Amino acid sequence: MGLRSRARQAHVQFLELHDVSDEVLEQLYEVEVQAHVSPWDKDDIISLVALPHNHCIGLYCEERLVGFALISVVAGEAELYTIGILPKYQGLGFGHQLLHSTLARAVELGAEACFLEVRVSNEVAIHLYDFYGFQIEGVRKNYYAATETTPAEDAYLMKADLTALPDMPQR
Repeated sequence: MGLRSRARQAHVQFLELHDVSDEVLEQLYEVEVQAHVSPWDKDDIISLVALPHNHCIGLYCEERLVGFALISVVAGEAELYTIGILPKYQGLGFGHQLLHSTLARAVELGAEACFLEVRVSNEVAIHLYDFYGFQIEGVRKNYYAATETTPAEDAYLMKADLTALPDMPQR
């Protein structure tokens, strides 16, 4: 049985993570580093998870953390700081599930809109965000700094109306 077949049958949970242990912080950081070209650093993740208006949604597959999303919800607006899935689990529908669960949680917390930034070259993420109604609101020039392996890159600022959140697509 292939990974896709096993993923469809896997026990998947979405848990809001509170008071995370050092072990869970390490797992979050592992996902962040593996999922992104320019990941947040560990100290940023630690400080963002600790803030009371931020919410970290963990995606567990067979009791293993395989993805997470980090959002802030303040005054009726949400901001998606980061979302990532371990590479081995990408392309299996988990990104859709995690984003849907995260946006649904933002709605529960009173958000009517959600903002995010995404690399202009990240077509897979842009396609996913488009499914959930995100539209390009502007461009942030050189938002992503150059590294040893990547040039500086612009980001799209995107916004979604959460009052029209679509249903979760079937895997």
